[in-house]
Amino acid sequence: MPAAPSKLKTKKCQRACVRCRGMKVKCSGSEPCTRCARKKLHCHFPTEDVRISVSERYVGCIPSVLALANWSIRYLRQLEEQLSKRSDSQPTDPDRASPYQVGNNVDLSALNQNLILEDQRWQDITQNIDDTLHSTEALPPTGRNIEEDPHVEHDGHRRFSRNPLVDNNPQFAKTPDGRFWYMGPTSSWSFCRRVLALIGRRVPESNCPPDPWHLDGMAFKLQWRPASPDDVPDVSNLPPLDYALFLFNTVKFYFGFLSFMIDEESYLQDLHEFYKNPAEKAAESRYWYAQYLLVLAFGKAFLSHKNPSGTPPGHQYAARAMALLPDLSGMHRDPLICIQALSLGAVYLQSIDMRRAAFQHIGHALRGCIIEGIHRHVPEEFGGPELSRRCRTIFWVVYMLDREFAALIGAPSSIRDEDITVRLPAEVESSVEDINLTLHVRLSRLMAQILTTVYGVGDEFNGSLIRNTQSILHGIADLSHDLTLFLNKHFHGLISRASKMAIRLMLAHHHCIVLATRPLVMCALHMHIERTERHTSQTIALSPPVSSLLQCCADSAQTILQTLQTLADDDLMDAFLPFQIEDASSSAFVLYLIRSIAPSLIPNSTWCDNLECVLDKLISKGSVVAPLRRRELSQLEQILAPLTPKSTNSPLPPVGFNPSTEEHEDVYAIDQVDVGDGFEWDLLGLNPSVSLPPRELLDLADQLDMESIMQSVNGCVS
Repeated sequence: MPAAPSKLKTKKCQRACVRCRGMKVKCSGSEPCTRCARKKLHCHFPTEDVRISVSERYVGCIPSVLALANWSIRYLRQLEEQLSKRSDSQPTDPDRASPYQVGNNVDLSALNQNLILEDQRWQDITQNIDDTLHSTEALPPTGRNIEEDPHVEHDGHRRFSRNPLVDNNPQFAKTPDGRFWYMGPTSSWSFCRRVLALIGRRVPESNCPPDPWHLDGMAFKLQWRPASPDDVPDVSNLPPLDYALFLFNTVKFYFGFLSFMIDEESYLQDLHEFYKNPAEKAAESRYWYAQYLLVLAFGKAFLSHKNPSGTPPGHQYAARAMALLPDLSGMHRDPLICIQALSLGAVYLQSIDMRRAAFQHIGHALRGCIIEGIHRHVPEEFGGPELSRRCRTIFWVVYMLDREFAALIGAPSSIRDEDITVRLPAEVESSVEDINLTLHVRLSRLMAQILTTVYGVGDEFNGSLIRNTQSILHGIADLSHDLTLFLNKHFHGLISRASKMAIRLMLAHHHCIVLATRPLVMCALHMHIERTERHTSQTIALSPPVSSLLQCCADSAQTILQTLQTLADDDLMDAFLPFQIEDASSSAFVLYLIRSIAPSLIPNSTWCDNLECVLDKLISKGSVVAPLRRRELSQLEQILAPLTPKSTNSPLPPVGFNPSTEEHEDVYAIDQVDVGDGFEWDLLGLNPSVSLPPRELLDLADQLDMESIMQSVNGCVS
């Protein structure tokens, strides 16, 4: 009959399996349910109490309803007590019914049990209503039962209120060889693993190939045998003095802010002494000798192109240096030289994608700073102004590297800012170098704030993702304002293509924005996959503030790739250091995701051409890490194909939530965001409209009010 399908369609299922409930979709209620049976998955129904949905329009009369219910319970108990007393005092007359009887089959024990159950039921209702009144997430926005319509994206505000990279995803993963690896929430490497696993698990039609699992040492594994204190350092096969000086200047140019780690005057003096008597100098200053070998290794890696064997040029020098580095027994005669050598070793290990070893070595260097007390201000009267300046500079470089490597591996920072009293360089001197170093330190502090708030762990961070992102945007806006003043004053509004330190500032600035907004991209990806699994014609709608954040993330990622492409054209890329390849791969990763989730936010595919140019240049210059990142991005693009709209080259118009949307429409309701006029200075000849100036960042941060976001989301689903 024609009416039968309609009745079946409107019939409400009273329970849902774990999988359907997790995806917020309608469940058939059968065991197994239709959806799990179709996908051949295990179907499990949890045992739980009945949840009662209360319409918002009834909230006002809840007190009177509860009062009436309590009065009814008390009155029925009084009747039960009177009936019990009368039954005990008078003989039972079957021909004379009690006025309190209904028929002839009154069961006092059953009545008492029913009253107890009724009392417990109303207590449960009271508790449910109390929970409802104290939780904004429990009330449906329109007063209807939200489970009646599984196609409505009713959990938008809850989805974007928590960081899915912290709690919802597995924190450990098992590699093909059986080892368990910690999936740090801020690590780009872990982010790649999480996304690949999520899509492969939830979208079977993506035909996801096995995860390549590019673990530590797969790009290149540096091996060495630690030398004992009695071993004589090997001084064979070293370059002549003039070539060693050339390599030092090469390293100084490519290092940028890292060049502050090496005290040039002292290093050159020791270098000339070394070439007068290499064996004696290496034996008495073995940690300086390790530093010298690492400078040779970096210089060879910067100058030479890829070896036919695929190994980085100069790695033999690095292996000899690592064997001489101080062990955990403590620092030695010159602790500052030890800290410098350990830091250079950590940077080298990070450059060849040995992330864990790099984090351990920089942690050793930072603890050396703490043991020696240079995280506090070293008075000038203690060893003179030069020593005080040197301690201050070394500590801040180690501090920045610790923050950078902690974010790369997804680990907490190793020292609290509250424990640091050493002054920033710009607070002591006002040279361009000191201001530059200070801005780098402020970026590192901002990154540490991102790690402890946006990626914070604990109940106090539940529901605080948007609020914490708002706080970070305020910090980025303040820093962007000072950065603009610095560039306008010292570079006349133009960043020189040879100013590597200024370029590093810009890239780090945009990388902080990508890192802070990446959890929101993951939230949107979850919603996108859930919508794809339902195969419904209705679209979800993101609130304007969330859309603005995704737009901000996409803009910064595109700016990073465009900046790197400009450097590649002028052959100024740092192919060996880990920073630019990390910026390129993490930016491209989120752009691929945003292109699949919300193609209207990326109006063109210029960034794809920039990415190819950057990766080609890095690989041609001998980067051992770039081929791995290219494979990961290629695999991501492949598995995202079922989730990506067919036409992503032209912007799609924003479409609001409309239940009557046609079946063939497959677009997202995302508002276009006007990002303003852009920065007031020219970044390597880039289009200034790609970035957000400080004013626009502050405006965006002011929009991120949690209450307005919830109202916006509720409006989309009503």
